[in-house]
Amino acid sequence: MVTTGDVYGEAGDSVGRLLEKFERALRERSIAPVRRELQLRLLKLSSLELRSNDNLSTLESNFSDENDQLSFEEEDVLEFAEIFEMFQCQAPEAIRNNFTKIVASKKIPFRRGLDNKKKKTFFVYAENKVMMKICNSLTPHEVSEMYEVLKVSKAVDREDPIQALLTLPIDPVALETVVGLKDVAFYFLILVLMRKRMLNRLYTHKLEFLFDQLLHMKRERQESCEHIQKALKILERYPIASRPPGLCLIFIMLHNREGAQKDLQRVRELFERHFAYDVFVKADPTGEDIKSIVSKLKAARNKFYDSLVVWFMGHGDKTNLHVKNGTIHRRVDLIEPFTQIEWFYKKPKLFFIQACAVKKERKRFSSSKYRSSSTPDMRGLAAETDSIGWKAAAGSVWTEKYGEHTDVSTINTFADTLISYATMWYQPAARHEEGSLFVDTLVDQLREHGSKESIENVLRRVHYNVNTVSLFDSEHGQWKQAPYFESSLQKEFIFPKSDTGLN
Repeated sequence: MVTTGDVYGEAGDSVGRLLEKFERALRERSIAPVRRELQLRLLKLSSLELRSNDNLSTLESNFSDENDQLSFEEEDVLEFAEIFEMFQCQAPEAIRNNFTKIVASKKIPFRRGLDNKKKKTFFVYAENKVMMKICNSLTPHEVSEMYEVLKVSKAVDREDPIQALLTLPIDPVALETVVGLKDVAFYFLILVLMRKRMLNRLYTHKLEFLFDQLLHMKRERQESCEHIQKALKILERYPIASRPPGLCLIFIMLHNREGAQKDLQRVRELFERHFAYDVFVKADPTGEDIKSIVSKLKAARNKFYDSLVVWFMGHGDKTNLHVKNGTIHRRVDLIEPFTQIEWFYKKPKLFFIQACAVKKERKRFSSSKYRSSSTPDMRGLAAETDSIGWKAAAGSVWTEKYGEHTDVSTINTFADTLISYATMWYQPAARHEEGSLFVDTLVDQLREHGSKESIENVLRRVHYNVNTVSLFDSEHGQWKQAPYFESSLQKEFIFPKSDTGLN
């Protein structure tokens, strides 16, 4: 297993050495070079001398101001300890001891079950677990054919920066007969694509192209291809493969809001028990409380979460949300700061806002700060980027126009974000002593369908059910509530089943 979360810097040097061993193993038709490299790496990690700290952290202590930057070696210890557990093997004692020291000193919270054993297994990046699952489903012959697709496909530009894949001699017989060599061949292909900035946890269209071609070949031969179809389905989704699958933050105003405790209870139980998320509640927050939590989420110990869910339940209007001793701007002060946390780039970020959006007196403002001084010229964009090349999710006209300007290594920070609102602009949101209509319906639909359907489908079900309810109050008379959402999600997001953490 290799860390694909970061292939640059110090981690990149390690990946570079591993790629050399992979290539040598494939040329020599032996996994001995890879085995020696991993043995040296384990020996180095076992010899680390780390400071001891016996106090395991809670999620609450996670939000502290202490410096908790993780070194490359420390991340390696965490990952290797989990890999041993995944394969139901006992890690070397030195690694187990260092694992405990890192968890304690870096304040990485652990949740314990009834058997008093740790339940958090998220130190192997989700994309690694997904690739492991896909690799295990492939036969040696299928991995060999993936290389053949690259070598003969007219869709692959001969100038693509993947010469190591096009020229490497892959022996199909050796992949069949040498235990572990198939895995070496598969991970070599994956790491080369990642190192050349052609594949990451979000942008997987290059790999999907290979599986599409493999699927076509197997259908022509009338061979079983169910596992290839499943691999393609996995790649269409965000990689959510760890326990806990993410962090759920709940900001809730309890003061002067009947039914708020019921809402909190339902949401907390859903995410803690049903989806197995880490849940942190901040009741009656101030604006500074929210800023502080955003700041502390930037700590490296939070980088292993696969997703972020943020709830805000309180009073509000079209622009602002009411917090203790003041108001905050919905986007500028709540949503935007979370989207700018580096660890959550290319990961789904879901916001659920239960608040009224009643009309407020308009204030004139200048939109000049949102204007660009000139219209960007697409021809002026840097050309040193990845070509869409093989099987992008676009037509030939689009590819011809924008292809040379694509770059999958960076994103707009607001990408991969979904915001669900309890009500349309200028309208109230229903709430009574038993809780809120929107929260009740959303919790109900997430419990029933959240692990089966995309979040967008679940929210459409929520909208449908909320709109069937006839509401009445003295101020508005008879009325109906209309929730809605806006989304920049680039892949399908489905909450994982709580028993496995991997759909």
